[in-house]
Amino acid sequence: MAGVDNGDYLEKVITLEESLGLDGAAKMLNIKESTVKRRIQEAKRRGIKPYHGTLSKNLIKIKEIYTDEEINAIAKGGRVAPGMPSMPIANFDGDIVTFGIISDTHIGSIYTDNSHILRAFNEFDKAKVDFIVHCGDVTEGMSNRDGHVYEVTNIGYEAQKHAAIEILKYAPAKLYLIDGNHDRWYKKRSGAYIVQDIAKAIDGIYLGEDEGDISLKGLITLKLWHGEDGNTYAISYRMQKIVESLTGGTKPHILIAGHVHKMMYNFLRHIHCIGAGSIQMQSKWMRGKRLEAHTGFWVCKVWINEKGVGKFQCTWYPLYV
Repeated sequence: MAGVDNGDYLEKVITLEESLGLDGAAKMLNIKESTVKRRIQEAKRRGIKPYHGTLSKNLIKIKEIYTDEEINAIAKGGRVAPGMPSMPIANFDGDIVTFGIISDTHIGSIYTDNSHILRAFNEFDKAKVDFIVHCGDVTEGMSNRDGHVYEVTNIGYEAQKHAAIEILKYAPAKLYLIDGNHDRWYKKRSGAYIVQDIAKAIDGIYLGEDEGDISLKGLITLKLWHGEDGNTYAISYRMQKIVESLTGGTKPHILIAGHVHKMMYNFLRHIHCIGAGSIQMQSKWMRGKRLEAHTGFWVCKVWINEKGVGKFQCTWYPLYV
Protein backbone atom coordinates (compact mmCIF):
# COMPACT_ATOMS: atom_id res chain seq x y z
CA MET A 1 0.00 0.00 0.00
CA ALA A 2 1.21 3.49 -0.72
CA GLY A 3 2.18 5.62 2.27
CA VAL A 4 -0.64 7.45 4.02
CA ASP A 5 0.92 10.81 3.11
CA ASN A 6 0.84 9.97 -0.59
CA GLY A 7 -1.55 12.29 -2.42
CA ASP A 8 -2.76 9.58 -4.77
CA TYR A 9 -3.64 7.34 -1.81
CA LEU A 10 -5.56 10.12 -0.05
CA GLU A 11 -7.43 10.85 -3.28
CA LYS A 12 -8.35 7.15 -3.46
CA VAL A 13 -9.63 7.21 0.12
CA ILE A 14 -11.80 10.27 -0.32
CA THR A 15 -13.11 8.98 -3.67
CA LEU A 16 -14.06 5.62 -2.20
CA GLU A 17 -15.78 7.29 0.74
CA GLU A 18 -17.85 9.48 -1.56
CA SER A 19 -18.81 6.55 -3.80
CA LEU A 20 -19.24 3.74 -1.27
CA GLY A 21 -19.77 5.50 2.01
CA LEU A 22 -17.64 5.30 5.12
CA ASP A 23 -18.36 1.61 5.76
CA GLY A 24 -17.81 0.59 2.13
CA ALA A 25 -14.53 2.48 1.88
CA ALA A 26 -13.25 0.91 5.08
CA LYS A 27 -14.08 -2.57 3.80
CA MET A 28 -12.58 -1.94 0.37
CA LEU A 29 -9.35 -0.61 1.89
CA ASN A 30 -9.39 -3.16 4.72
CA ILE A 31 -8.90 -0.48 7.36
CA LYS A 32 -10.99 0.85 10.23
CA GLU A 33 -13.69 3.48 9.70
CA SER A 34 -11.87 5.77 12.13
CA THR A 35 -8.78 5.50 9.93
CA VAL A 36 -10.83 6.45 6.86
CA LYS A 37 -12.06 9.54 8.71
CA ARG A 38 -8.52 10.61 9.56
CA ARG A 39 -7.37 10.15 5.96
CA ILE A 40 -10.34 12.23 4.71
CA GLN A 41 -9.50 15.01 7.15
CA GLU A 42 -5.90 14.98 5.93
CA ALA A 43 -7.05 15.05 2.29
CA LYS A 44 -9.34 18.01 2.93
CA ARG A 45 -6.59 19.84 4.81
CA ARG A 46 -4.34 19.43 1.78
CA GLY A 47 -7.06 20.42 -0.66
CA ILE A 48 -7.32 16.97 -2.26
CA LYS A 49 -10.73 16.29 -3.83
CA PRO A 50 -12.52 13.12 -4.96
CA TYR A 51 -11.76 11.81 -8.44
CA HIS A 52 -14.87 12.01 -10.63
CA GLY A 53 -13.63 10.10 -13.64
CA THR A 54 -14.23 6.51 -14.73
CA LEU A 55 -12.98 5.06 -11.42
CA SER A 56 -15.64 6.85 -9.40
CA LYS A 57 -18.43 5.77 -11.75
CA ASN A 58 -17.23 2.18 -11.63
CA LEU A 59 -17.15 2.21 -7.84
CA ILE A 60 -20.72 3.46 -7.74
CA LYS A 61 -21.70 0.62 -10.08
CA ILE A 62 -19.89 -1.91 -7.86
CA LYS A 63 -21.82 -0.62 -4.86
CA GLU A 64 -25.10 -1.11 -6.73
CA ILE A 65 -24.28 -4.67 -7.84
CA TYR A 66 -22.54 -6.24 -4.82
CA THR A 67 -23.42 -6.58 -1.17
CA ASP A 68 -21.19 -5.20 1.59
CA GLU A 69 -20.05 -8.77 2.34
CA GLU A 70 -19.05 -9.32 -1.28
CA ILE A 71 -17.21 -5.98 -1.46
CA ASN A 72 -15.32 -6.93 1.69
CA ALA A 73 -14.39 -10.29 0.15
CA ILE A 74 -13.23 -8.64 -3.09
CA ALA A 75 -11.08 -6.22 -1.10
CA LYS A 76 -9.39 -9.21 0.57
CA GLY A 77 -8.58 -10.84 -2.74
CA GLY A 78 -11.71 -12.94 -3.20
CA ARG A 79 -13.71 -13.17 -6.40
CA VAL A 80 -17.38 -13.45 -7.27
CA ALA A 81 -18.05 -16.67 -9.14
CA PRO A 82 -20.19 -16.09 -12.27
CA GLY A 83 -23.78 -17.18 -11.82
CA MET A 84 -23.54 -17.48 -8.06
CA PRO A 85 -26.05 -15.43 -6.05
CA SER A 86 -23.55 -14.55 -3.33
CA MET A 87 -19.84 -14.58 -2.55
CA PRO A 88 -18.79 -17.89 -0.91
CA ILE A 89 -16.51 -16.80 1.91
CA ALA A 90 -14.73 -19.54 3.85
CA ASN A 91 -14.38 -18.89 7.56
CA PHE A 92 -11.56 -20.97 9.01
CA ASP A 93 -11.69 -19.45 12.47
CA GLY A 94 -13.90 -20.30 15.41
CA ASP A 95 -13.95 -21.65 18.93
CA ILE A 96 -11.22 -24.26 19.42
CA VAL A 97 -12.09 -27.57 21.07
CA THR A 98 -9.26 -29.99 21.85
CA PHE A 99 -9.86 -33.66 22.60
CA GLY A 100 -7.95 -36.90 23.03
CA ILE A 101 -8.72 -40.27 21.41
CA ILE A 102 -7.97 -43.74 22.75
CA SER A 103 -9.47 -47.03 21.70
CA ASP A 104 -9.24 -50.78 22.12
CA THR A 105 -7.47 -50.68 25.45
CA HIS A 106 -8.51 -54.31 26.13
CA ILE A 107 -7.79 -53.90 29.85
CA GLY A 108 -7.25 -57.36 31.30
CA SER A 109 -5.24 -58.63 28.32
CA ILE A 110 -1.60 -59.71 28.50
CA TYR A 111 -1.08 -57.68 25.32
CA THR A 112 -2.09 -54.41 26.99
CA ASP A 113 0.47 -52.36 28.90
CA ASN A 114 -1.49 -50.10 31.23
CA SER A 115 1.42 -47.66 31.34
CA HIS A 116 0.58 -46.79 27.73
CA ILE A 117 -2.81 -45.55 28.87
CA LEU A 118 -1.11 -43.37 31.46
CA ARG A 119 1.28 -42.06 28.79
CA ALA A 120 -1.73 -41.06 26.70
CA PHE A 121 -3.32 -39.35 29.71
CA ASN A 122 -0.09 -37.47 30.34
CA GLU A 123 -0.04 -36.14 26.77
CA PHE A 124 -3.73 -35.25 26.99
CA ASP A 125 -3.01 -33.30 30.16
CA LYS A 126 -0.14 -31.42 28.49
CA ALA A 127 -2.39 -30.63 25.52
CA LYS A 128 -5.10 -29.38 27.93
CA VAL A 129 -7.79 -31.43 26.21
CA ASP A 130 -11.40 -30.51 26.87
CA PHE A 131 -12.50 -34.15 26.88
CA ILE A 132 -11.38 -37.67 25.91
CA VAL A 133 -13.19 -40.29 23.82
CA HIS A 134 -12.84 -44.07 23.93
CA CYS A 135 -14.05 -46.01 20.88
CA GLY A 136 -14.80 -49.34 22.54
CA ASP A 137 -13.24 -52.62 23.65
CA VAL A 138 -12.42 -51.03 26.96
CA THR A 139 -11.94 -54.48 28.47
CA GLU A 140 -10.65 -57.79 27.11
CA GLY A 141 -13.78 -59.71 28.03
CA MET A 142 -14.03 -63.49 28.28
CA SER A 143 -14.58 -65.47 25.07
CA ASN A 144 -14.99 -69.12 24.27
CA ARG A 145 -11.97 -69.09 21.97
CA ASP A 146 -9.58 -71.93 22.76
CA GLY A 147 -6.62 -70.70 24.77
CA HIS A 148 -8.03 -67.20 25.34
CA VAL A 149 -8.11 -67.67 29.11
CA TYR A 150 -4.30 -67.87 29.06
CA GLU A 151 -4.15 -64.39 27.49
CA VAL A 152 -6.18 -62.74 30.27
CA THR A 153 -4.58 -61.11 33.31
CA ASN A 154 -7.85 -60.30 35.08
CA ILE A 155 -10.37 -63.12 34.86
CA GLY A 156 -14.08 -62.34 35.01
CA TYR A 157 -16.39 -59.34 35.05
CA GLU A 158 -15.56 -57.98 38.50
CA ALA A 159 -11.80 -58.30 38.04
CA GLN A 160 -11.76 -56.58 34.66
CA LYS A 161 -14.18 -53.88 35.78
CA HIS A 162 -12.03 -53.10 38.81
CA ALA A 163 -8.83 -53.06 36.72
CA ALA A 164 -10.40 -50.65 34.23
CA ILE A 165 -11.66 -48.31 36.96
CA GLU A 166 -8.24 -48.24 38.63
CA ILE A 167 -6.52 -47.06 35.45
CA LEU A 168 -9.20 -44.93 33.76
CA LYS A 169 -9.87 -42.90 36.92
CA TYR A 170 -6.66 -41.02 36.13
CA ALA A 171 -8.11 -39.51 32.95
CA PRO A 172 -7.31 -35.76 33.08
CA ALA A 173 -10.63 -34.76 31.49
CA LYS A 174 -14.18 -36.07 31.11
CA LEU A 175 -14.14 -39.48 29.40
CA TYR A 176 -16.85 -40.42 26.87
CA LEU A 177 -17.08 -44.14 26.07
CA ILE A 178 -18.89 -46.64 23.90
CA ASP A 179 -18.58 -50.39 24.30
CA GLY A 180 -17.14 -52.85 21.80
CA ASN A 181 -17.61 -56.49 20.91
CA HIS A 182 -15.17 -57.66 23.62
CA ASP A 183 -17.06 -55.66 26.27
CA ARG A 184 -20.38 -57.13 25.11
CA TRP A 185 -19.30 -60.68 25.87
CA TYR A 186 -20.53 -59.95 29.41
CA LYS A 187 -23.85 -58.65 28.12
CA LYS A 188 -24.34 -61.72 25.94
CA ARG A 189 -23.51 -64.05 28.82
CA SER A 190 -25.33 -62.38 31.69
CA GLY A 191 -26.79 -59.03 30.58
CA ALA A 192 -24.04 -57.01 32.29
CA TYR A 193 -23.01 -53.68 30.75
CA ILE A 194 -19.42 -53.46 31.92
CA VAL A 195 -18.55 -50.17 30.18
CA GLN A 196 -21.63 -48.46 31.56
CA ASP A 197 -20.66 -49.61 35.06
CA ILE A 198 -17.06 -48.42 34.56
CA ALA A 199 -18.27 -45.02 33.34
CA LYS A 200 -20.44 -44.55 36.41
CA ALA A 201 -17.54 -45.36 38.71
CA ILE A 202 -15.15 -42.82 37.13
CA ASP A 203 -17.76 -40.09 36.49
CA GLY A 204 -17.49 -40.70 32.76
CA ILE A 205 -20.23 -40.65 30.13
CA TYR A 206 -21.44 -43.92 28.58
CA LEU A 207 -22.78 -43.16 25.08
CA GLY A 208 -24.12 -46.59 24.12
CA GLU A 209 -23.44 -49.86 22.35
CA ASP A 210 -21.18 -49.76 19.31
CA GLU A 211 -21.81 -46.09 18.56
CA GLY A 212 -22.60 -42.80 20.23
CA ASP A 213 -22.79 -39.09 19.41
CA ILE A 214 -21.39 -35.99 21.10
CA SER A 215 -22.57 -32.49 20.19
CA LEU A 216 -19.81 -29.87 20.18
CA LYS A 217 -21.08 -26.37 20.97
CA GLY A 218 -24.47 -27.45 19.64
CA LEU A 219 -23.10 -26.92 16.11
CA ILE A 220 -21.29 -30.09 15.04
CA THR A 221 -21.69 -33.81 15.74
CA LEU A 222 -18.84 -36.15 16.66
CA LYS A 223 -19.71 -39.84 16.26
CA LEU A 224 -17.88 -42.72 17.92
CA TRP A 225 -18.08 -46.09 16.15
CA HIS A 226 -16.92 -49.63 16.92
CA GLY A 227 -18.72 -52.36 14.96
CA GLU A 228 -18.34 -56.12 14.68
CA ASP A 229 -16.95 -56.29 11.17
CA GLY A 230 -13.35 -57.15 10.36
CA ASN A 231 -10.22 -55.78 8.75
CA THR A 232 -10.14 -54.97 5.03
CA TYR A 233 -7.30 -55.28 2.52
CA ALA A 234 -7.12 -51.49 2.16
CA ILE A 235 -7.11 -49.64 5.48
CA SER A 236 -9.37 -46.87 4.18
CA TYR A 237 -11.97 -49.22 2.64
CA ARG A 238 -13.70 -50.05 5.93
CA MET A 239 -14.18 -46.35 6.71
CA GLN A 240 -15.53 -45.74 3.22
CA LYS A 241 -18.17 -48.44 3.69
CA ILE A 242 -19.16 -47.09 7.13
CA VAL A 243 -19.65 -43.62 5.66
CA GLU A 244 -21.59 -45.01 2.70
CA SER A 245 -23.95 -46.78 5.10
CA LEU A 246 -24.99 -43.58 6.85
CA THR A 247 -28.44 -42.39 5.83
CA GLY A 248 -28.65 -38.89 4.38
CA GLY A 249 -29.28 -36.33 7.10
CA THR A 250 -27.61 -38.46 9.77
CA LYS A 251 -24.00 -37.84 8.79
CA PRO A 252 -21.75 -36.50 11.55
CA HIS A 253 -19.09 -33.86 11.02
CA ILE A 254 -16.43 -36.07 12.63
CA LEU A 255 -16.38 -39.89 12.70
CA ILE A 256 -13.96 -41.82 14.91
CA ALA A 257 -13.87 -45.60 14.51
CA GLY A 258 -12.24 -48.27 16.64
CA HIS A 259 -12.32 -52.11 16.55
CA VAL A 260 -9.77 -52.98 13.82
CA HIS A 261 -6.77 -51.40 15.60
CA LYS A 262 -5.87 -49.19 12.61
CA MET A 263 -5.02 -45.50 12.51
CA MET A 264 -5.90 -43.36 9.53
CA TYR A 265 -7.39 -40.05 8.49
CA ASN A 266 -9.59 -39.43 5.48
CA PHE A 267 -12.15 -36.85 4.37
CA LEU A 268 -15.17 -38.70 3.00
CA ARG A 269 -18.52 -37.16 2.05
CA HIS A 270 -17.40 -34.03 3.94
CA ILE A 271 -16.84 -36.08 7.10
CA HIS A 272 -13.52 -35.94 8.95
CA CYS A 273 -12.87 -39.68 9.43
CA ILE A 274 -10.34 -41.03 11.92
CA GLY A 275 -9.24 -44.59 12.52
CA ALA A 276 -8.59 -44.57 16.27
CA GLY A 277 -5.77 -47.11 16.38
CA SER A 278 -5.36 -49.12 19.58
CA ILE A 279 -3.64 -49.20 22.93
CA GLN A 280 -3.44 -53.00 22.90
CA MET A 281 -0.38 -54.40 21.14
CA GLN A 282 -0.62 -57.00 18.40
CA SER A 283 -2.04 -60.16 19.91
CA LYS A 284 -1.14 -63.72 18.99
CA TRP A 285 -4.54 -64.04 17.31
CA MET A 286 -3.87 -60.94 15.16
CA ARG A 287 -0.39 -62.11 14.24
CA GLY A 288 -1.82 -65.47 13.19
CA LYS A 289 -4.26 -63.65 10.90
CA ARG A 290 -1.41 -61.45 9.58
CA LEU A 291 -3.10 -58.33 10.95
CA GLU A 292 -0.94 -55.47 12.18
CA ALA A 293 -1.88 -53.28 15.14
CA HIS A 294 -1.37 -49.53 14.95
CA THR A 295 -0.59 -48.85 18.60
CA GLY A 296 -0.98 -45.26 19.76
CA PHE A 297 -3.43 -42.44 20.40
CA TRP A 298 -4.56 -39.07 18.99
CA VAL A 299 -4.83 -35.44 20.08
CA CYS A 300 -7.21 -33.45 17.89
CA LYS A 301 -8.22 -29.81 17.57
CA VAL A 302 -11.38 -28.62 15.86
CA TRP A 303 -12.22 -25.01 15.05
CA ILE A 304 -16.02 -24.64 15.35
CA ASN A 305 -17.96 -21.78 13.79
CA GLU A 306 -21.49 -21.13 12.54
CA LYS A 307 -20.77 -23.12 9.36
CA GLY A 308 -19.57 -26.20 11.24
CA VAL A 309 -15.94 -27.30 11.15
CA GLY A 310 -13.70 -24.39 10.17
CA LYS A 311 -10.44 -26.31 10.54
CA PHE A 312 -9.48 -29.75 11.79
CA GLN A 313 -6.07 -30.85 13.03
CA CYS A 314 -5.03 -34.19 14.48
CA THR A 315 -1.70 -35.49 15.77
CA TRP A 316 -0.94 -39.22 16.02
CA TYR A 317 1.26 -40.41 18.90
CA PRO A 318 2.64 -43.85 17.94
CA LEU A 319 3.62 -46.25 20.70
CA TYR A 320 6.54 -48.25 19.35
CA VAL A 321 6.61 -51.50 21.28
